[in-house]
Amino acid sequence: MSELAAILARELAAPPAGEAPHLAPWADGLRERARQDFSRNGLPSTRVEAWKYTSLRGLERTIGALGALPAETGPEAPPPLVDGPRLVVHNGQLAAVQGEVPTGVTITDLRTALANDREGLREMLESLPTDQPADGFVALNSADLGPGVLVHVAAGTDAGRLLLQWCSGPSAAGRLCNSRVCVRLEPGARLELIEQFEGEGAAEHCLNAVTQVHLGEQAELAHACFQQWPRGSALIALREIRQAAASRYHYTGLDAGASLVRHDVRTTLAGPGAGCRLDVACLGMARAHADNHLQVTHEAGDCASVQTFRGVLAGRARAVFNGRVLVQPGADGTDASQSSAGLLLSPHAEIDAKPELEIHADEVTASHGATVGQLDEDAIFYLRSRGLDVEAARQLLTMAFCRPVTDAMRPGPLREALSARLDAALQALGSPHG
Repeated sequence: MSELAAILARELAAPPAGEAPHLAPWADGLRERARQDFSRNGLPSTRVEAWKYTSLRGLERTIGALGALPAETGPEAPPPLVDGPRLVVHNGQLAAVQGEVPTGVTITDLRTALANDREGLREMLESLPTDQPADGFVALNSADLGPGVLVHVAAGTDAGRLLLQWCSGPSAAGRLCNSRVCVRLEPGARLELIEQFEGEGAAEHCLNAVTQVHLGEQAELAHACFQQWPRGSALIALREIRQAAASRYHYTGLDAGASLVRHDVRTTLAGPGAGCRLDVACLGMARAHADNHLQVTHEAGDCASVQTFRGVLAGRARAVFNGRVLVQPGADGTDASQSSAGLLLSPHAEIDAKPELEIHADEVTASHGATVGQLDEDAIFYLRSRGLDVEAARQLLTMAFCRPVTDAMRPGPLREALSARLDAALQALGSPHG
């Protein structure tokens, strides 16, 4: 076990300062089982297959304590990506709900929901395993269960847009904060959920965020995440989605900051006719490290999934993409596609891509492709022949390379905002020869 894991395990075992939070008995039991799992396995190392490209040595140099911190009122949250109601989360804890929440939408501080034993919450939380070596961060999150938020959308409700802003205060420096977001959409409900990781805050901090989503029949969730935290910060994020029949889930992830980023997105198509789309882009410079693991499990028949990854790296940045499609027996009629492409703007940058297809059913349509390379010199020559200088030609081609991720979104203010952030971040990468 690493030194950091040992420190965190000791803090989890220590009695809480002050009055212990009142939780439902099953929640206390869940926390204790997860604590034991974490004490046994610790944090994942590169010897674990799912983490072999992602070392935590940098995190161990900057983090030295568990972030059991109060929600702070400052620093100010960054300007919102889009207008609408928003949840402000400081140091992993719900600090404020701003704007008018639509009728049919209930937002509850997770600790309050656990104390009141909200219906359906136990089933959701206990479904996430914590006992394997690769599950170290999930075990840590569950052992510290309490900080976070529950979002519930009633059947048939069109909830519109909800912005979740993640912020860190000065007290988070050198600490690892845990937070859990639970989202439940009843049959026929719709929601656009946006996560914004922006702002200065504490550079040397880590957020370990777990999001669990249950979609009822014909429910629809458009889920977008934009991350541009300062260098020195770290984000470890797991998103676990379970979809009932004819439900729709669309995830768009854009990373343009932090020193260490790990995203696990796992979607289970549990009912016939369900569909999901996972689109991810990461932009890295200096020694930034971004690891994206996407997995779609087809349990039911006649379901469709799409995975798209685009990575643009400069300096000594490194990106990892592991995309997996698992088709279970009986999931006939599956249609799954996967595309991974990387663009290296520096001879020292690196992308590791690992597409996987595992099929145990008949009558399946499945495809995948993975490429890594540099800008096409013929295309640069063509654009220069049309009047662009070499740097403008490179910028134009680089921006076009990432466009499939944002172009797949529904037209509207969010797509425009993310496209503008993407273009600005690509420009910041600078010239490959600079």
